[in-house]
Amino acid sequence: MSNENDNKTLQKIKKTHERIAIISGIVMGLMLSAYFFTFGMLIDRDATAALWFQIITSVLFVFGLIFLKRVAFFLTKILLGMNSDCRRLLKNMSVADLDNIPQ
Repeated sequence: MSNENDNKTLQKIKKTHERIAIISGIVMGLMLSAYFFTFGMLIDRDATAALWFQIITSVLFVFGLIFLKRVAFFLTKILLGMNSDCRRLLKNMSVADLDNIPQ
């Protein structure tokens, strides 16, 4: 019974990780697209504070997209950390272990 419960919990963790990765990837991509079209406007208006904010956050978004699986796994740990079954399994799990979980 415990093995079946662990399989269900692992599937829940994997599904949550995949959803977080998809949603955060889409949000970061859309924000980078919006930044691309507003850089020129901010330069014309001489809004240096907003321009620097967009430059810094766009660099962070690029790194977030490069390390998307790790960021999503970190957010999954935070989100599912309150559940005792998930916390027990997440404690010794790494990002590479999620790839080994069968569908």
